Parts: sequence; structure tokens; C-alpha cells
Amino acid sequence: MCPLIIVILLGLAIGYIGGYAGIGGAPFLIAFLVLVCGISQYTAQGSVLTMMLGPMSLLGIMTMKEEVKSQWKSIIIGTISYAVFSYFGAEMAFHFGELSVKKYFAFLLILIGLMQLVPGFSKPDYIEKTEKIPAWWLFIIGAITGIVGGLFGIGAGVLMVPIFLMGFNMKKNHARALTLAILLPPVSLGAFIKYQQEGAIDWRLVIILFISYFIANYFGAKHGSKANIQTFKRIYAILLIGVAIVYLLQIYQH
Repeated sequence: MCPLIIVILLGLAIGYIGGYAGIGGAPFLIAFLVLVCGISQYTAQGSVLTMMLGPMSLLGIMTMKEEVKSQWKSIIIGTISYAVFSYFGAEMAFHFGELSVKKYFAFLLILIGLMQLVPGFSKPDYIEKTEKIPAWWLFIIGAITGIVGGLFGIGAGVLMVPIFLMGFNMKKNHARALTLAILLPPVSLGAFIKYQQEGAIDWRLVIILFISYFIANYFGAKHGSKANIQTFKRIYAILLIGVAIVYLLQIYQH
């Protein structure tokens, strides 16, 4: 287990990133816990996933009330879809085995990093942007991200925001607000049940990370709503890809 101060600082950093860029920091957090703290992949995923059951994005959402109000139907659909399918993702994780999950997780980090580097990620301002997404698309996106979330212990934001911006040309603040609002309820409840049954949750870690994340998320969202975050995303992407390479090297050395 890492020293208490390291876990607190990590939670604060990831919480700020989550609010600032609308990108979930769970992948980086899980990788840090596994590579630096020596925690098993399952326990890292289960603990981070459990942390996300609480209203960790509440303070961030408070800075985007209007965007949230205008999308309440989409939020309900996305939340229900994600919650149901997260259980199936968790079932898949324990079916594959820990070594396989670690390999897939490394490739997921690379994919997420590349998504941030795609030139079309942020389309020019002169192209008209939308504020809403069709309900059936929300259900499909919620189901896919729910399965991925349960399988790897991550939240919706790390995949949803790029999908909303690249695939649907959504306004940045509306994409961030929609994602944070979907994360507000205990959307990972289905996956949590499975990880709890397998004893893959460190409750001390969960409490520390939740409190530090909750506090920092507000300030990140407040600053991120007015910031140009493209440079930040590129740095974040490079870090993720670098971590993935370390992950793969560690796996194949054993």
C-alpha cells in the first residue's frame, strides 16, 4: 500500500483532471496503483470502480447547471444503460483472468491516448455543433461504455467525451456536463456487486480517493469550462501511452 499522502495527492490530481478536461482519470489511477503501489489489477479496478459509486462529480456538475438541465432525458437513458451493462463487463473481467485483463488494459490505455491525439477530435468552431444526442445512440453508447467500465474498472468519461465530440460534434461543455451527470448516480453498481463478491475492493483506498477526488473535481470543472485544453489532452495522451508501454514490458518480463 502506498503512503497515505501519496494516495491523497493522487486523488486530488485525478479529481482535478476529471473536472478540468471531462476525461476520467481512472485509467491512470488504476495503472499507478498497480505499477507503483503493487496492488493487484482486480483490486485496483474494484477499488476505483467502488470509489465512483459516490457522487464524485457533484461539485463539477454544479458549475454547469444549465447544460445539465437541458439534457436530463439523455442523462437518464445513459445512466440506466451504463448501470445495467457494467455488470456484464465485470463478469467478463473475471472470466478472462487477471493476466489477460492487464494486457487488454494496456491496449486500452494506448487506444484512449490515441483518441486524444486524433486531429478531428476538436472540430473547427465554424462548424455548427449540437447540444443533444438521439436517445437510441445514448443507449448504445451507455451499453458499450458500461461493459468497458465494468471490465476495466473505469468510468464513462474517458470514452464518452471523445465519442460525443468526435462522433456527434457536440459542444464541449455539453459533452462534459452530460458525462459528469451520467457519472453522478451509482452507475457502476452492477460491476461493484461482482467485484465485491470476488473480494477485490480495498475500502480504505476507496474512502481516501473518493474524498480527495470529490474536493478537487469542483475546481477542475470551474477552470476547465473556460480553458483551451488541447495541449493538456496531448500531454495526457502521451502519458497514457507511456504507462501502457511500461505495463506491457512488466507483463512480458514475467
